[in-house]
Formats: sequence, C-alpha cells, structure tokens
Amino acid sequence: EPDMTDTEIKLQPYLFPVREQTAYYRDNDARVTLAPRYKAIVDDRSGDLIAIMSGTYQLVPNREVILPVMEQLSGLDTKWYIDESHSFVNLSRMRLQVTFPDLTFYDGKSEIAMSMYLHNSYDGSEGVRMFWGAIRFICMNGMVFGKVLSKFYSRHTKNIDISNIRQQVEQTYDQIPTIAERVQILQSLNVSEQIMKGTEKQLGAGVMSHIKSGPHPLNQWALYNLITWYISHQVEMRMRASYQMKLSRLFEL
Repeated sequence: EPDMTDTEIKLQPYLFPVREQTAYYRDNDARVTLAPRYKAIVDDRSGDLIAIMSGTYQLVPNREVILPVMEQLSGLDTKWYIDESHSFVNLSRMRLQVTFPDLTFYDGKSEIAMSMYLHNSYDGSEGVRMFWGAIRFICMNGMVFGKVLSKFYSRHTKNIDISNIRQQVEQTYDQIPTIAERVQILQSLNVSEQIMKGTEKQLGAGVMSHIKSGPHPLNQWALYNLITWYISHQVEMRMRASYQMKLSRLFEL
C-alpha cells in the first residue's frame, strides 16, 4: 500500500481550484462588452485567466478526474505509485502517470512495468483521457500501448464516468502475454527502409538524427527503444504523449 501522504504531496500541484467566469471583450470604442457565446476559465487562487472557451465547453476540474481514480486505486491489491517520470501539470494541461511495479514483462534486457496515464486540459487541447502503456525501469523510457490495450476517451462533459479501474488493471494484466508476443515479433523484424521512412514522416527530423547518430538498430524493437529513449529524455514533457501515441501506431503496439 503506498504511503498516502506521499501520494497526496505528489498530487497537490494537480488539484488547484478552477472556476468558470463570464467573458468580456473590448469593442472598437474600447467599451467593455459581455461576450455571451464565451466563458473564461480562471485559476481560483489568483484569478489569473487560463483560457477563453466557447459557452458550450464543460469544465471538468483535474480533481474530478484524479480523485475518483485514486479512490479506486486505493482499493486494489495491486501495488501502484504516482510516477513523476512522465507526469506534468501546468495551468492549462496535465498528464498523471500511475505505475504498477508488479505488472511487468521482461524483454531480454530489463523489466518493463505497466503504467496508466491520465490526461485533462482546460484550454480545449484534449478531453479527459486515459491511456495504458509502460515504463522501462532501468532508464525511465515511457511507452503508450494504444493498439494492444483499449483506451478510455471522453470529451469534456459533466458527470464524467471514469471506467472501472480494477477491471482495467485486470484486463491490462491479462494482456501482458499479448504485449510480450508483439515485442518478440518486433525483435524478429529487420529495420526496413519503409519503417525508417514512416518514422521520419511521423516523428520528424530530431528523432531521425538521433537514430542515425549510432549504429544501425538490429531489429524493430531496438529501433522502438531508441525512439522511446529520445522521447523520454529529449522531448518536452507536454509533447511526449503525442509522440508516444504516434510511436504506438507506427509499431502497432
């Protein structure tokens, strides 16, 4: 059982209060006028503006996403902890990683543990989302397994239903052999011209120059790991998820 006080300390930055407020704008005569089709999302501590959103936007505070998940996690027999390696929060967006150190598979090099990633935003950049993936303990390379594991996704709506976490953890555990099998397949596949072209197209020049800076990868799993290292150590925190999801599609993981 994780030390809840430690968990609460790690969660504090995510749980800041937010509120909706009437939006105004200055018209051509510099008069302050009501903007009826918009609303302002505001940091309730300081009154600072986070975003101007359309009137139909439904605010889902981070705490409404995180706390129900934490409540379900605390009822599990499985060990878990808030993993800061791929978690971040700013005023407009968040990504929270929860790692399950006992749900692991071994790829011949090191243990890889399953992780759950919770996303939310206040600027409309994404809805509440939950992804499953993994973390390589030895170098903290993060991965998203979007293809192999089912994803939970919701636009911002009231009464958001975070799916049954226990069931998701069990299903993820059951899928570990499938993931390990896909890894073995990738270990047997050569790095073709086609996969290199796909990598450059999907992930860009920075990733490619990193790949080309070392010896040619022995197989596609080696290539995948070169890229996860780059994403986990060279890509800005707020950009990592989109890179990891593209990688998941590219390698069908």
